[in-house]
Amino acid sequence: MTQPKDPRKVTPGGPADARKVIVELIDHTSKIAAAKERGDLVERLARARRRISDPRIRVVIAGQLKQGKSQLLNSLLNMPVARVGDDESTVLATVVSYGEQPSARLVVARPDGEEPEVIEIPPAELRNDLRRAPQAGGREVLRVEVTAPSPLLKGGLAFIDTPGVGGHGQPHLSATLGLLPDADAMLMLSDTSQEFTEPEMTFMRQALEVCPVAVIVASKTDLYPHWRQVVDANAAHLRRAGITTPMIPASSALRSHAVQLNDKELNAESNFPVIVKFLSEDVLSRQNDRVRDQVVTDVRAAAEHLMMAVESELSALNDPQARAALTADLERRKQEAQDALQHTALWQQVLTDGIADLTADVDHDLRQRFRNITAHTEQVIDAGDPTMHWAEIGTELEDAVATAVGDNFVWAYQRAEAMAAEVARTFMEAGLNAVRMPAIDARDMGAEFGEFKSLAQLEAKPLKVGHKIVTGMRGSYGGVLMFGMLTSFAGLGMFNPLSLGAGFVLGRKAYKEDMENRMLRVRNEAKTNVRRFVDDVAFVVGKESRDRLKGIQRQLRDHYREIANQTTRSLNESLQATLAAAKMEENGRNTRVKELERQLNILRQVVDHAEKLGTPAAVAAH
Repeated sequence: MTQPKDPRKVTPGGPADARKVIVELIDHTSKIAAAKERGDLVERLARARRRISDPRIRVVIAGQLKQGKSQLLNSLLNMPVARVGDDESTVLATVVSYGEQPSARLVVARPDGEEPEVIEIPPAELRNDLRRAPQAGGREVLRVEVTAPSPLLKGGLAFIDTPGVGGHGQPHLSATLGLLPDADAMLMLSDTSQEFTEPEMTFMRQALEVCPVAVIVASKTDLYPHWRQVVDANAAHLRRAGITTPMIPASSALRSHAVQLNDKELNAESNFPVIVKFLSEDVLSRQNDRVRDQVVTDVRAAAEHLMMAVESELSALNDPQARAALTADLERRKQEAQDALQHTALWQQVLTDGIADLTADVDHDLRQRFRNITAHTEQVIDAGDPTMHWAEIGTELEDAVATAVGDNFVWAYQRAEAMAAEVARTFMEAGLNAVRMPAIDARDMGAEFGEFKSLAQLEAKPLKVGHKIVTGMRGSYGGVLMFGMLTSFAGLGMFNPLSLGAGFVLGRKAYKEDMENRMLRVRNEAKTNVRRFVDDVAFVVGKESRDRLKGIQRQLRDHYREIANQTTRSLNESLQATLAAAKMEENGRNTRVKELERQLNILRQVVDHAEKLGTPAAVAAH
């Protein structure tokens, strides 16, 4: 077996050379793990190898409707990978990654929760609305996956073009927010036709709290001569909101012309080189370092697990007198690892209690937001005739509910990360290294508002003039008859000034009462519709929120159980190797010592190289 290369001699070549060294370390460690029949470590190292060999760095392109997201992506890659048009062109999340040949696929849902089906389609179909693509056979299309031979993608970047946020009820808000926790960076787009709107500022605040590695792209500078004033005003808005995210003015049209004409000055004027620099330096390099640190930590941990058994057996062979003390120490540590697997372990209790508290807090927070929205909407209804402004009331309500769900999602995600850190701290205090805290997979977090019906229409219409006249005449006719009969005893006719005046007064009173009763009925109907809509949303989002938190609980539980299981198995095999060493004959002992020393030398070099490859922060965390 060849010795691992010294990383100090290869890392100056760049990330690609460092990646080759890490793959070599993984291969050396995997061979020893396979020889010792450690399938759990072999699988762990295989996952690490896949991660370092194909480090997918995900960049989400987000923003309000019609801000130029798809055009920016096409201009960045210099090829049409996303649909562009005057209408709402991006209706499905589109994932664009590197491929030697252009290709396109639909990811289609299957019934009963089965794995989605992937259907190949011609790349030319990307210009069409693929929600009802005939290849899907009437099934729901979850997303579109595209590969393109772009140099920008070859380094590992993958772009996710999202449907525009905003519109009636903000149907894509929660779906877009649900993508951000798994994103490595974000390009937030806002065109320079006007200053940031309130919904834009709200979405930026929510998105940047989940994915802080981002830039704001002020797009379409070629269309608006006043774009500099808009950018200055937007910068002031960001300062007031306490947002420090940089803003880059850019023009996709100028970029496309520059590429076609091979004009460097025009390309510089488009400002796309600044975006490319951000993607190369702040995203690709930084995230590659993060992936490298995670993989190196996994390799080092696997090597240390194997070293534990090798060193124990080697010590027992070389120093039989120390065998009893070594066996007792291994027994004690094995018991500690087994205790960590028990449901009564402190880290498991912290996890269980944390999820229970978080579920209750998230549900209470959502209900409190919805109660405030309902109370405000009912005040608006009581202040006027809801039939005259029902469309405006409904739009405001649905936007407020969508924003509340987004804020609740962001808050829940931040609380879940804090809880995961607390579980990791408790686990490590038990004497078992967590190696690294798992990233909370929140790909399915958030609620899709497309599942909800819009606010119900009010059946009552504004009263027409004819209805008002009939209502008034009905009351006045009764008044004329009643007072006419009374005044007839005084010798006056049925229709006289007194009876007519009384009829007018009673008719007006009847009309007023009818209007008040009608308004009360209409307002009650409007409030009922509001409460029903909010209750429907709360029912679906509450269930989804609980399922999401249960998924986080299982993810954390399985992560730390796997670590405890690996530690228990390593200690148990070290113990068995120590006991077996006592029964080994002299001839076999010498051969075994040589093999163990060779394995230990390789593993020590793996650990040494892993320490040199890892950043100081990663080494300290380990």
